[in-house]
Amino acid sequence: MSQILLASNEKPATEELTAPVREFIAAVNADDLPAAIDRLASDSVHHGRISNYRPEGVQVLFRLLRGVLPDLRFEIRDMRVDGDRVVSRIVGTGTHTGSYLNKPPTNRPIAWESVDIATVGRDQRGEVVILERFWDVFADARAWQEIGFIPAIMC
Repeated sequence: MSQILLASNEKPATEELTAPVREFIAAVNADDLPAAIDRLASDSVHHGRISNYRPEGVQVLFRLLRGVLPDLRFEIRDMRVDGDRVVSRIVGTGTHTGSYLNKPPTNRPIAWESVDIATVGRDQRGEVVILERFWDVFADARAWQEIGFIPAIMC
């Protein structure tokens, strides 16, 4: 990954650091994946429990989630800035109305909580973007087990 971190003597306002994270979530909620991906550095890495993704993989992941949970929505409940990192507690919700892995829809609502740790820096144009993310949208295994995606033994 290229080194485009904020210079150590540069102290941007908290809002400047949290903006790309808020904008990413707002774009996902609006089902505008191109706008969400625009908030990521082109060589960013999204680390998750299942796999690590580049921006193209992030698009695939959220298209998949949107197909299973068409009313997918994320809400930022808490945000903290620590240096060049933005730590967010996020609650996801949706209704399981799409099939996945040969599992029919249950039409049940699902809610889960996850933590997003985004490293933020500047891209080549000088725009503040997300360089790296550690976020596991499957963090709350019990919620996914309830609708049959994860066997109870894994929870």
